[in-house]
Amino acid sequence: MDDPRLVALGLVPPPPGQEKAPEAENWTAAPEAPPVTSDWEPVQQSQYLPTPPNPFSEAANTIPQYPDPFSTPLPPVAPPTPPAPQQPAVPSIFNSPNSPFSFAPGAAAPAAPAREYTTAPDYKSSAPTPATYTAPSPFTAANAPFGVATAPTTFTPAAPVAAPTTKEGKKAALRAIEEAKKAAKIAEENAEKAAKIAEEDAKRNAKLAAAQAKIDEREAKIAEREAKKAAEREAKQAKRAKLLAPEVTPIAPFVAAPFVPPAPTSVAQPAPTRFAPQAATPFSPAAVAIPAQPQKTPPYVELMNAIGKHPAVIRKDVQYGYFGRARLELSPMGFALVGLRTGTAYTWNEVKEIKASRGRLEIKTEADRERVVKTKEATTTQPYVEKLTRALVISIDGATEPGFAPYIAKVMQDMKAQTFNYHATSWLEYENALERVRGEFSEHDDPFVPAVAGALFGFIFVAGLFILPEIVNLASDIKPPAGAFVVQPRYGWFDIRSFVMAVGLSALLTRLVLRLGLGSSALSWARGSVRGWHTSGPLALRIATRELARLLLGTSFAAAALFLGFSAFAPTVASTLVIDSVGLREVVPLPIIGVDKKWSEVNDVQKSEGPGRLEGFGVTVFFRDGRWVTTVDHDLSGGTDGQLLQRATSWWKTATE
Repeated sequence: MDDPRLVALGLVPPPPGQEKAPEAENWTAAPEAPPVTSDWEPVQQSQYLPTPPNPFSEAANTIPQYPDPFSTPLPPVAPPTPPAPQQPAVPSIFNSPNSPFSFAPGAAAPAAPAREYTTAPDYKSSAPTPATYTAPSPFTAANAPFGVATAPTTFTPAAPVAAPTTKEGKKAALRAIEEAKKAAKIAEENAEKAAKIAEEDAKRNAKLAAAQAKIDEREAKIAEREAKKAAEREAKQAKRAKLLAPEVTPIAPFVAAPFVPPAPTSVAQPAPTRFAPQAATPFSPAAVAIPAQPQKTPPYVELMNAIGKHPAVIRKDVQYGYFGRARLELSPMGFALVGLRTGTAYTWNEVKEIKASRGRLEIKTEADRERVVKTKEATTTQPYVEKLTRALVISIDGATEPGFAPYIAKVMQDMKAQTFNYHATSWLEYENALERVRGEFSEHDDPFVPAVAGALFGFIFVAGLFILPEIVNLASDIKPPAGAFVVQPRYGWFDIRSFVMAVGLSALLTRLVLRLGLGSSALSWARGSVRGWHTSGPLALRIATRELARLLLGTSFAAAALFLGFSAFAPTVASTLVIDSVGLREVVPLPIIGVDKKWSEVNDVQKSEGPGRLEGFGVTVFFRDGRWVTTVDHDLSGGTDGQLLQRATSWWKTATE
């Protein structure tokens, strides 16, 4: 078989059936492109591959014609060929708009500028340029599966999702709708909770701001009152100094007049007279006004003013004793106790000991002071050493807080050692304790606690109102001697002393029960209520809760009320009357108002009406001075009213006969 390459070069004749077709006149014409089929079809393979025209053999048989550059006119300028319309690109993973591997197309190269001819143009053959022939393949065909050439392609939109028709699909759709509704409802509830929390925080901040404004207003009033007092004091001192200042009359300095000689005149000389000595006048010393000595301000007052004006002063309210109220001021110079009318101050060198004991801040000082000593001759000042130990209780918004004593003691100890600053451990512990107090009240601010406390207080009060008078009756019961009667006063619940004792007893027992049942939370609630931190509920309920908390916290006052109530019954117990054959006398006869009479001083013994008595009547004894005693509304021991009437009448008649 002949080599197809030799056949293509024309060196060997083609086999029969594959003779070359006669060439057209213009052999340079481009071959016709194969028809484009709708579906890709492979090229029909023949025995030999198609032989394209050989440009080398044609060029060897053709002599090119070169135009004369001097006589040939310039060719007309061809208009610029408009760019072909951009065909849609075949979609792939690299140019699809939603593909992760897509990239931006490169910028088109700029068009070459038109060439300007300055000399003879280059030669351009009049023969057309043959087109390059490309055989169809799976990579170059327009509709090939692996083709990358441009091909017009249209895309149809995706079909809409059809509603589920099966039972499972409908259930899934309903479940999705319900879950969406639940999620929306949960989101709405969360939004409402967040709004409520924000509203509560805003209210709490407003209340704290109002409380701070009240505190500032109170401090401003105290400062204004102190300023007025200082101004009045200065005005009095100035007035006193003005009254005691000497009155000085300005006198011009003595200046001798210039000497002027008298004019010479003839003056008749007077006749000489006899010398007569003048009478001596008594000596009177000139009055000298002693200037008023300005009053010296005590050093501790100046120190107190300096501490109050210090920019880093720390102020805390304190209580001492039962009714003492003051403000404790701390600064690097020392500390001051400022009261409503008086105050004192000490430097840290004068402070000997600072400690916290049983919820109280104990400060031991030793300072040099002066006191005024009045004697018969004069009034003098005498220096002495003042040694005092003060016990203070820290107060927050009007309620005591014994747990703060250790933290304030540490702050004062650091100030005394000159190691205090606002980043020190003592100050941070104090701030944490202050925040912890508010947090504990917020945790235990439960309406159940005041309700239980009020119910318990009321029950104990009612029970004590009836039981305490009977206890007094049993305690004051006196056994009468043989042949005598004892008349004792009757103690009932309708008595102011019974009310006072019942209040004191119920306050003590209620606090004890709450402390045993709730622990420290009961006291935290009570202190917060007294400070006004409990702001929910009606105004009347808040006032009642606050007063109940005051009673529970005032253990000293409750114990004092209970003791005073019992003590108030002592004069009544002393008025117990003993009646025998000698006379009528009280157990402890008081002077003037006491009863100590004999039967000879009795004017009459009568039977009187006594509702509620065992026999329906009582006995009344009248004295000659107009006074009288009776068994009505009293307890009688040693016999009945009839027996007392019979014996008292016989004793009286026997004494008067």
